[in-house]
Amino acid sequence: RWSRILRPLLIVNIPEGRQIRRAFRNIRRTIPEIASVLILFLLVIFLFSMMFYKLFKDKGMTKVEGTPYFQNFFDSYWDLYVLVTTANSPDIMMPAYDQYAFYSIFFIVFEVVCVYIFMSIFLAVVYNNYRKNLKTEVKEAIQRKRNLIDQAFDMMKSDVFGREVIIQGDFNQLLKKAMPNKSEQYFKILWVVLDVDNNGYIDRQEFHNLPDLLNIKITEVKPNLFERCIPNIYRGKYS
Repeated sequence: RWSRILRPLLIVNIPEGRQIRRAFRNIRRTIPEIASVLILFLLVIFLFSMMFYKLFKDKGMTKVEGTPYFQNFFDSYWDLYVLVTTANSPDIMMPAYDQYAFYSIFFIVFEVVCVYIFMSIFLAVVYNNYRKNLKTEVKEAIQRKRNLIDQAFDMMKSDVFGREVIIQGDFNQLLKKAMPNKSEQYFKILWVVLDVDNNGYIDRQEFHNLPDLLNIKITEVKPNLFERCIPNIYRGKYS
């Protein structure tokens, strides 16, 4: 049973959890940037809590369930914090409203300031900072990929007529080691697509397209048993 709390770590650390790890990194980077707005928001609730506590503590009112109404500061803070989520609205307001109708003005002002103004500002700050960190994460990932591709190109490059290029033999050897289950036809297709100018070589710019090309799913049509064993009969005129 104690291991249940560790299960989220398994989800984050599995190879398929790359996007989850990226989201966690963005959240970790976003929290310090939104801390000032969050503290300001909690301070506003703090000020309203002091005001409500001083205003209602000696009125002798009780909540709907019979518990004391704003009798201590911590309960006042918690009730107003829950009111921000509108989970206890309008129940928390009704005892004061039943005694004096104008007391509802304080609750309306609180909801306008905290719910409609501060929550909108807080969500906007969270969204903007998370989007900024996500863009930074994507740019860093793209730059890391380009650097790795450049390193691979520098290890495989050959000098042909003063140009740094990759020849087809080295290209096929790389793909055979990286994808041993793929056929020669698959490697040939990749080469034809990458060799845009059809000069028999792949330069650095063309080699940068290889990772994107590998993400495209290509289905290979393999010959069946009869085509492999008796190709003449299978491809014959009357077959």
